[in-house]
Amino acid sequence: MTLVLTSASGDRRFSLLGRATLVLGRDPISDLPVLDPAVSRRHAELSLDDRDRGVQIVDLGSRNGTWINGSRVTRGMARPGDTVAFGTVTFTVLEVDSVAMRPTPSFAGQEASATMLRERLVPSRDQALADIAVNNDRATARLTQLVRIAQRLGTFGDLDGLLDAIAADLFATFDADRVAVLLAEPDGTLDTRISRDRKGAIPRPVPRAIAHGVAERQVALLTNDAARDTRTAGESVLQQAVKSAMAAPLLGEGRGTLGVLYVDHLREHQAFQDDDLALLVAFAGIASAAVERELAAEQLLQAARVRENFERYFTPQLAERIAGSPTQVSLGGVRQRVVVLFSDIRHFTAIAESLPPTAMAQQLNEYFGAMVDCVFRHEGALDKFIGDAIMAYWGAPEARDDDAERAVAAARDMQEALALLNERWRREGRPELRVGIGIHTGDAFVGNIGSPRRLEFTLIGDTVNLASRLCSLAKSGEVLVSEAMVHSLEGRVACLPRTELRVFRHTSEDSPVWEVASPTHGVTS
Repeated sequence: MTLVLTSASGDRRFSLLGRATLVLGRDPISDLPVLDPAVSRRHAELSLDDRDRGVQIVDLGSRNGTWINGSRVTRGMARPGDTVAFGTVTFTVLEVDSVAMRPTPSFAGQEASATMLRERLVPSRDQALADIAVNNDRATARLTQLVRIAQRLGTFGDLDGLLDAIAADLFATFDADRVAVLLAEPDGTLDTRISRDRKGAIPRPVPRAIAHGVAERQVALLTNDAARDTRTAGESVLQQAVKSAMAAPLLGEGRGTLGVLYVDHLREHQAFQDDDLALLVAFAGIASAAVERELAAEQLLQAARVRENFERYFTPQLAERIAGSPTQVSLGGVRQRVVVLFSDIRHFTAIAESLPPTAMAQQLNEYFGAMVDCVFRHEGALDKFIGDAIMAYWGAPEARDDDAERAVAAARDMQEALALLNERWRREGRPELRVGIGIHTGDAFVGNIGSPRRLEFTLIGDTVNLASRLCSLAKSGEVLVSEAMVHSLEGRVACLPRTELRVFRHTSEDSPVWEVASPTHGVTS
């Protein structure tokens, strides 16, 4: 008969035959490895006591203690039927028929077999380096190599270049046939960013069973018989004839999974050893620091680009608020009340034909720049340029009670700014421009429109069409508004009826037209 330790779930089973003293701990090279955060690296010593038919257990100063039948001990005897807990991991001592057994080298639930599987909890980056800094020449050489890798990876300023360098260093460090670098997507899936063999070709994808298991459980893994091991013998492992493989997670400072480093061997079993796994864990610690830095830099750059794009269409203040809360501009859209402004240059085609292309483009850019400044000055948003026309709006994504007044103020501002431009252009001998402006308020669809490849935040509906028709009716220097605008302004802006004009509407009767009076006119009653 012999004694064994069996976990409560039955997924761990250790025979206590072997040397006089066995060390149980979290370190994968322990005699009895238990890969659980609650277990210390060297947690306890166990030895058989044939005279008392039990197991002598000595705690090695573990953080979470050793317990026999619920009582914490520094030294104690466990007999068949007793429960023993190392931290929070509980085993039962059982007596079984004697068989030729040795201490299992298996890890985390693997039965002793010809399959060699190692799993290793990933420590802090500093501890990972310390774990390989033992006093021998090979360890010293490897530590020196890691220092060089750290120096090299710290010099990159872009993520793609960094990942290429990581792949090259993996080949230089390990006797591997293939290497891969995978990064975690926001939804938790893994994206294979680098996957290559020593010829530089792109081989088949990394076996999912290995990569996803390492990422989800945040353990480093070594297998020297991947096809036979139940945890790694997925369809891709069998198809690709993977013999040996190692993988380690890239963990950020907050212990979140950034990705996975993977190396494998297609020709030999037993291609990697425990010290290779320790080296890969240390390598992953260095790489994760560099990857985390570049990911943060990319996020900052992306945020800056988002804000820059928003600033093309919204005021800087509104762009900052939207960039800080992207849900304000969500996919799809809503129907809401807006104020829409169109401005259009009168007789622009004839003017454009009289100018060289570069001169026309320069003058048009000067005009657009001044007009957009007027819109932004009154908290409006730029929708688009349509030829020489401008479409702007108020009320989306944020609405204000005085959006109608802001739109009228912007229109007046645009006319005044154009007058100043015309003075300068006249002095420079360039043609002057004249614009007509139309403004309407009503409900419109507001949201992102387009294809998955290119979305545009815009407004659609009869409200937009009516504002455009008002602009078409406006003569040079005029600002025409709809009756709905007059009602929204509630007499705070002087408007004069233009009874000779009507705006055709598909959905209802024609709309009366009003003209915004100059500030010297009285307020509309």
